[in-house]
Amino acid sequence: MQYRRVEKTGWDVSILGFGCMRLVDADTARAAVHRAVARGVNYFDVAPCYCGSNSEAWLGEALKGLDRSKLIITAKSSPGNGGTELCDYDPKGGFGIRTADQARRQIERSMELLGVDHLDMYQLWAVHSDNVFQEGLKRGGFLEGVLKAHEEGLFDYIGMTTHAEADDIIHFVKDSPYEFDMVTLPFHAVNAGRTKAIDYLAQRGIGVAAMNPLAGGLLTRKVPLMNELAAQAGAKSMTEAALRFVAYTPGITTALNGITYAEHAEEGAEAVAAGPLPDEAVAVLTRRLAEIYESVNPQNLCTACGYCGECPQGILVPKVLAAFTDMRIPSTADAARADVTARLAAGEEGWDPAACDQCRQCEQKCPNKIPVVSLMEEAVQVWPKP
Repeated sequence: MQYRRVEKTGWDVSILGFGCMRLVDADTARAAVHRAVARGVNYFDVAPCYCGSNSEAWLGEALKGLDRSKLIITAKSSPGNGGTELCDYDPKGGFGIRTADQARRQIERSMELLGVDHLDMYQLWAVHSDNVFQEGLKRGGFLEGVLKAHEEGLFDYIGMTTHAEADDIIHFVKDSPYEFDMVTLPFHAVNAGRTKAIDYLAQRGIGVAAMNPLAGGLLTRKVPLMNELAAQAGAKSMTEAALRFVAYTPGITTALNGITYAEHAEEGAEAVAAGPLPDEAVAVLTRRLAEIYESVNPQNLCTACGYCGECPQGILVPKVLAAFTDMRIPSTADAARADVTARLAAGEEGWDPAACDQCRQCEQKCPNKIPVVSLMEEAVQVWPKP
């Protein structure tokens, strides 16, 4: 495993990070964490709402027996609702922290679930809009509580996570009373924007964790097209190609990969150990992905983060959006239509975009500001009939 120094913290961070949002149970989480640590991973990112609000406890159990001094454990919460708006305080989800006292309670709650008496970093989470950012800075609010806990030694550093665009990220960093020590932002081969922000953060000595390096699983779909593209990029798989692309992009500290099973940790470690992709391979990868998604707006690609929650009409929103994406790509359209047709014929529920009643609950929570309602309307036009 290679490590990158974060100037502001002095940390040497593994170029593969462990995102804890895709764990499924305590046993497999423990196996995955231990395999990752054995392969040299030392950076862990967790949040209250991940995995049905179980991820903090599962990570805490997995940390038992490991040398805590060699690991970087980060926790987080948000003044917002996980999207671009504000909400009432939700301690289980980690959202709606509007006062300093709530921030302190949330920090202590995470530490208790994680089974630690000290965190390496606490983060202002899900700063996707100026609305959420300004709420966090209010007197007597989120950041005041975090700064007090920081002064008292509950954690060493303060970070921020965001899905905002480059100029907004720079604005958040410049205008915060505390210059963040690390920033977590989306970055992957399908949408490799935000380089302006990455360059700025690197100049300031601020670490950058790249979330969604596999585009929420978009780049790992087992279709011939993706296998062919991986081979063209000189990689064994698209997982390898995607992680190498992100991990070796200048300015990126760690590729924060959502890991479920021990084999995912192994695969990720093997991928980044292969080193950077050659320049010509990067060119092939980005050019071909642009061709594949030329009819799809990358900004509207669902990352399957799950922040949209359960649809009142029972629509499996991330899965329906993924299927609709595949139906618009010539090389995957037939397979996607056949898959959905089979699911409908089998009576599987949640696969009908026509059930959308335009309540926009999902849109209000989506950190990527995906126009779900309009995409559901478009999907209806090409959707297979049962």
